[in-house]
Amino acid sequence: MSTWSEAVGHETMLLRRKKHTNPLFDPERLRLLLDEQRAQRALTDPDSVDLLTWNVFSTLDTHRDRTWLAYRLQALGGPGVTAPVRLSLWTGAHREPLLRPPAGYVAHVREVAKAHGGDDAAVGDFTAPVEVPVRLESPGVLALIDTTIATVPRGRGGRDRLVELVDVGVDAARRLGNTLTVGVVYSSGTGAAGELSARVNKLREPGALANALPHRRTLPPITLRELSWQQLIQTWHNEAGYLELGGEPVRCFVEFCRRRGLA
Repeated sequence: MSTWSEAVGHETMLLRRKKHTNPLFDPERLRLLLDEQRAQRALTDPDSVDLLTWNVFSTLDTHRDRTWLAYRLQALGGPGVTAPVRLSLWTGAHREPLLRPPAGYVAHVREVAKAHGGDDAAVGDFTAPVEVPVRLESPGVLALIDTTIATVPRGRGGRDRLVELVDVGVDAARRLGNTLTVGVVYSSGTGAAGELSARVNKLREPGALANALPHRRTLPPITLRELSWQQLIQTWHNEAGYLELGGEPVRCFVEFCRRRGLA
């Protein structure tokens, strides 16, 4: 039999947990995709970008009008996105399809490491498969979409994240016979937004990507896109009536986004 103090302690713990729980959709299904620590942060940390990524993209993928969804997702994937569209979350590193750095990049990193007295162990982080938060596939386009809130994401070993996604995405898109789009979603008005927007524009300049990827002899045309969470969540809210949201804390999520300046 539990003591009075144990009962009070248990009730306090439940109240604390309830107080700090985010409006996360279908948390048990999320736990199948993320490790326990990240899944718990999505549930309890209001700054978790995984929370936004999951709630928005996992439910957009349930849209009943797939042609209209494809049109809406052109904001992220470019004008070539057409139905049918498929969205996959957090693939590339631990979940198929994997996104591996090309052999040319791996060889380049090893040369640099060797010149500075390093060995293969020193370059392990640079050569590991790369996770992408959102993978968008349509008949003609593969889009790899990074997500952040107020920080500038970095790639493996501190690499430029946008360049990294282009590098691992080129071969993946080629195997599918698709063009490649690399996009990023950020919170408008943050320092990260300004830095990422400037970086996207810089990489759009002629020759910029080729200079950033000297191990590649040629590059196909690459589309670079950027979108704010404010715009994306507004789109999501407008489409909510066409999504499978039964039983989810939709109103709480919308209010959560408003309090954080995201809607």
